[in-house]
Amino acid sequence: MIRSAARRAAMRLLAILLLSLLAGDPAAAISTPAPAAAPPDAGPRPAEIRVTLDDTYPPYSFRTPDGAHVGIVKDIWTLWSQKTGIPVRMLPLDWGLARKTMDSGGADVIETIFRNDARDLIYDFSKPYARVDVPIWFSADLSGITGVESLRAFTVGVKDGDFCIEWLTDQGITAFQRYSGFEAMVDAAAKQETRVFCMDDPSARYYMTKRGVQGRFRYTDPLYTGELHWAVRKGDTALFRLIADGFARITPQERKAVEERWLGRSLTGIVSPQMMDLLLKLLSGLAVLGFGALVWVLLLRRQVESKTQSLRTAVAALTASEERVRTIFDSVTDAIFIHDLDSGAILEVNRRMREMYRVGNMSLSDLTVAMISSGVPPYTRHDAAARIRKAADGEPQLFEWHARRLDGALFWVEVSMRRAVIDGNDRRLLVLVRDITERKAAQERMEYLSRHDALTLLPNRVLVQDRTEQALARSERNGRLVALVACGLDRFKTVNDSLGHAVGDALLRAVAERLKAAVRDTDTVSRGGGDEFILLLSGQPDIDSVVEAVASLHEAMAEPFQVGGHELTVTLSSGVALAPADGKDFATLLKNADTALHHAKAAGRDTHRFYAEAMNAEAVAHLSTRSGLRRALDRGEFLIHYQPQVSLESGAVTGAEALVRWNHPEKGMVPPGDFIPIAEDSGLIVPIGAWVLTEACRQAAAWHARGLSLSVAVNLSALQLQRNDLVATVTRALADSGLDPLLLELELTESMLIQNTDLVMDNLRRIKAMGVQVSIDDFGTGYSNLSYIGRLAVDKLKIDRSFVADLTSNHDSAKITAAVIQMAHSLNLTAVAEGVEDAETLEALRALRCDVAQGYYLGRPGPAEAVERAARQVNPFKVGA
Repeated sequence: MIRSAARRAAMRLLAILLLSLLAGDPAAAISTPAPAAAPPDAGPRPAEIRVTLDDTYPPYSFRTPDGAHVGIVKDIWTLWSQKTGIPVRMLPLDWGLARKTMDSGGADVIETIFRNDARDLIYDFSKPYARVDVPIWFSADLSGITGVESLRAFTVGVKDGDFCIEWLTDQGITAFQRYSGFEAMVDAAAKQETRVFCMDDPSARYYMTKRGVQGRFRYTDPLYTGELHWAVRKGDTALFRLIADGFARITPQERKAVEERWLGRSLTGIVSPQMMDLLLKLLSGLAVLGFGALVWVLLLRRQVESKTQSLRTAVAALTASEERVRTIFDSVTDAIFIHDLDSGAILEVNRRMREMYRVGNMSLSDLTVAMISSGVPPYTRHDAAARIRKAADGEPQLFEWHARRLDGALFWVEVSMRRAVIDGNDRRLLVLVRDITERKAAQERMEYLSRHDALTLLPNRVLVQDRTEQALARSERNGRLVALVACGLDRFKTVNDSLGHAVGDALLRAVAERLKAAVRDTDTVSRGGGDEFILLLSGQPDIDSVVEAVASLHEAMAEPFQVGGHELTVTLSSGVALAPADGKDFATLLKNADTALHHAKAAGRDTHRFYAEAMNAEAVAHLSTRSGLRRALDRGEFLIHYQPQVSLESGAVTGAEALVRWNHPEKGMVPPGDFIPIAEDSGLIVPIGAWVLTEACRQAAAWHARGLSLSVAVNLSALQLQRNDLVATVTRALADSGLDPLLLELELTESMLIQNTDLVMDNLRRIKAMGVQVSIDDFGTGYSNLSYIGRLAVDKLKIDRSFVADLTSNHDSAKITAAVIQMAHSLNLTAVAEGVEDAETLEALRALRCDVAQGYYLGRPGPAEAVERAARQVNPFKVGA
């Protein structure tokens, strides 16, 4: 029996040896680690070390169903005690009690603790020995839990004393339901006593699996990644060094063995060094029992075959598992990247990434971060590199990014990146990318609507206030006026009550469009609510320009609106406040504009009022003239006076300048200076100018028909010269009258030639091509430039009356006048002097060989008959006599 027992023992040992050789490297199977060196003498040592820690933190520290304390941390401290010879007393408690025990001196060391600035003030921490993700967990039937911002409507379940409380509090989350430990929190969540809770990932998975409720919860991306430390009280350097020295004696193999005991082993098994040592010691006995071992070869072969089959099954299971992981990887709706932190290369992507970025089958080695970024700061490869560095340093990143598809299309994504261990390599970066283009568009739409009226899409009060403050700041620098105009539709309520709100809303939109068309692009039309609008008129040069702008608003309302099959006539009342006179901020200006609006409505509606009463009188006079001008054309109140132009060589009348006059039915003859500027500001100068041109051509043609070849000079305004229809207007006037184009002269000022130059020059070239004469009026007072004289083939230069008036009394004026005459002659142009008031000036001009003159001394502006009478005389004004 002894021999049989020995044989059986030998066979068992042989089987162990063979299996060990199959499982790993033979050398590894027989190697034995060298014992750690003895620590240096560190002086007196404590009788024991008291370690307190959380007893509900699997797999690091937790209790079995029978109450026994187990876990990685307990086993590591057991090794520490063995290495140092110092007893260790573990104090596993509820985490809150563990903290209190440490702080009250009841423990020397606290374990499984996260580090932050507040705790740094009371503890000295070890280096981290583990990293733990901490997400928010929530019931699977909830939606919209995406991160910290989404927690504000919930009471969050937390473990009492847990680091998560401090972290969430820093983020502004303060509604907590506290539990004594993680296990109690999972129990409460399973009963739906708490729907949202913060828990470390490993502990959550352990207790949920233990309770069988893991399918009932979902989780967010990690709020943060915590690092586990042990710590001693601040300043206890000797104890810190003693503990650190003890841990340094624990070999990596010993630590790995402890971790594998709780975290599991890899598929490739490795025989422990202790077993290998035992096998080596027994090899000598195997030589004696070798013969008997041969009998059992067949049995061993069967065992090997069984082991091989088991390995094959494991490999097949692993392959199937990898395929499942790849299927999940490619089925995720977010794009996934895996980066190598050392080279920066993109190692792997899922199918969704290739679809999202339209990469197709491009090799990942050819793909760079710069290619899939917009490249516009802050979305460049340098900005991406900064994000990657932070994630590589252990700081998870969550941010929005402006991305680019390979076809060039830009879109918005939300990027989550964190450092990860993949295939045993901790130099990897895991990046998840979600397309948020639609969400971003919705946010931009909400932002737009927060500053615009939803009905009319005009700026709202918030935006017009912001623009007003900017306009006021500019006004302080450039001295220009800023006007705030409060407008209200008259009797708008009647439209709503009689035709319904749908028609009323449509009318408001139509009014908004018409008001925008009535002001400049630099002005702002906003809706203040109801039927009220607020207009910001910035950079106004003077009061007249403000009056003109407000008048344009009222005129814009004159034409009926076609809304929903109805023809609606709407009038406007408005109140105007001017800065800085009526206020230096938006609130004051708006209040005063509203006051002026009430006065306008009280005055009978369909009018406007300024906040300052003095402005009202000026505005009324301005608008009265403007309204009168508009009626004057229809009523035939305009007439033309002609001033003769006289040759200084012969004394004969060679032509006349046509000057418009207004014979007001109540005021009589209105001076040109009182109505011409208003006509130009309002744009009425265009139809008035066209009428003058037509009448002047008709009169010149009549003179020609009666045997007088007199030319007629007509002044053009800047607005006429910049219009596309100017050539057509001149052509029509000549055609209707039958006048020879050589007898028509158009007078321009120098300043007109620098405005909208291309169109102006084109108009003048086409007019010159017709044979019409062109003269430069007031020459020498504007932007004198000889280049345009040559380009336009100008016919005459008119010397400004300011030089002519001082010709005999001011030496400088005499030199300028002489220079202009000489220059005109050198260019083969006719020199014309205007403003000749006396015989002395006339003789001085003749001495300078000026060609033509006009002025009160030679004849005041008057009816056409007076010019005709003078023209029929040989030398009617006795020139040179």
